[in-house]
Amino acid sequence: MARVVMEQQAREDIFSDICQRPQIEACGILLGKQNQAGDWYITEARALRNTASSAVYFEFEPEELLMMELQYPEQIIGIYHSHPTGYACASETDINNMRRVNLEQQIPWAWLIVCGPFDSTFRMEGEQSMHIIAYHYYPDHGLCTLKIQSSIQTEPSTHSSQKAQQDYTEQQNKRIG
Repeated sequence: MARVVMEQQAREDIFSDICQRPQIEACGILLGKQNQAGDWYITEARALRNTASSAVYFEFEPEELLMMELQYPEQIIGIYHSHPTGYACASETDINNMRRVNLEQQIPWAWLIVCGPFDSTFRMEGEQSMHIIAYHYYPDHGLCTLKIQSSIQTEPSTHSSQKAQQDYTEQQNKRIG
């Protein structure tokens, strides 16, 4: 199964967005590339306005999304949104949107959901405290949870750095699995 690899900058972008609007579903696009194996490499996140201004629903302004698609051609590889109430999985609305976009429209986006609550403790602990779940809706398997790995710059020959990256990845996977 494919995985999601996130650069530190993308984590910081999402954290900053959530801290600015903790009471509603913060939302935005994910920029990066998808490789031939189907893995998503997220380098940045860009906040978009939630026109619903709701704690349980988000909706992009179509013009703003179109502007982002023109500004970042072939770089949008997914979206993120928060669940400020702490609901730690995709809602029925989320699942329907994933099915529609991934299957019907054949847009291969990854979907990240960041689970709340987003209180002062969350803000003090920083972006490493984010509980993120990644999804994709596949034609053959339906809705699947994707493993998330943080991109850690390492030298290929440095065993200790590789071990640290592996340990961190396993820790992240336990949090979402």
